[in-house]
Amino acid sequence: MRLCETNYIQLINLLPANFTQRQGFDFSAGEGIHYQIHVLEQSPYTSLLKVQQLAENQPHYMMPVIRVRLYHDARLAEVCASQHIYYLEPKYDYPNDKMHHKDEKLQVNLFLAEWLKFCIEHGYCRQQIFKAND
Repeated sequence: MRLCETNYIQLINLLPANFTQRQGFDFSAGEGIHYQIHVLEQSPYTSLLKVQQLAENQPHYMMPVIRVRLYHDARLAEVCASQHIYYLEPKYDYPNDKMHHKDEKLQVNLFLAEWLKFCIEHGYCRQQIFKAND
């Protein structure tokens, strides 16, 4: 729970106070490293975000994309999907057919925490606000 609370605070700090559905935000975290946050859904108590990395000279498969559900009433952020995994179970039996780690959901939430920390520590800046298509 603490990890989800920390991720929520960091994501809220990256976004403007009045973000709305179908908005997108572009950030730079170093030379040639860009992040985009798209607000896919917005309601009074939750928001669904798509967070992705765009890096120059990187193959597409090395640019992570995750979907994060923000729970505003509880002040939590939970990763719901990552790359090709469209629904993350809390725990997986191991071994399993898709070779997920036993704690795949925890691993992806930890990855989000490290990603946000990197973005904040390396002088992110909002480059532009645009209308998101998806």
